[in-house]
Amino acid sequence: MARLGPDPLADDFDEARFAALLDGERRQLKGALRDQTLIAGVGNAYSDEILHAAGMSPFKLASSLTPEETAHLYAALRATLTEAVERSRGLAAGRLKAEKKSGLRVHGRTGEPCPVCGDTIREVSFSDSSLQYCPTCQTGGRPLADRRLSRLLK
Repeated sequence: MARLGPDPLADDFDEARFAALLDGERRQLKGALRDQTLIAGVGNAYSDEILHAAGMSPFKLASSLTPEETAHLYAALRATLTEAVERSRGLAAGRLKAEKKSGLRVHGRTGEPCPVCGDTIREVSFSDSSLQYCPTCQTGGRPLADRRLSRLLK
């Protein structure tokens, strides 16, 4: 627990603190958001949701964000997590997983239409996880390379 990063919904987690955490991060946004030592509590599913809400590619480098992009990502982070907490409030433990899944817009929805633009949600698979995204909303219409599938086609 001592190594956990700050709680992104804490009152003292403001945009300036978020920007300071990302400053100099030479990793992709997806990896930075999932790093529990950087920001606590954002896992694979919610990192997909946050990036979709922000309209950003999961592969964009954290260090390349403009101040405006950082502000937009911060707003998406807070809004996405706040909505998730509100949807879960008062639910029995046995219903939490189903509630989480029903509230996700892109994560776990490969092949389905994007609820924002209608494009098909795509997936990039890694050895231990996968990410889902909307090409139109997040990558200017460009599909991201799925390294696992690329290796199979060789």
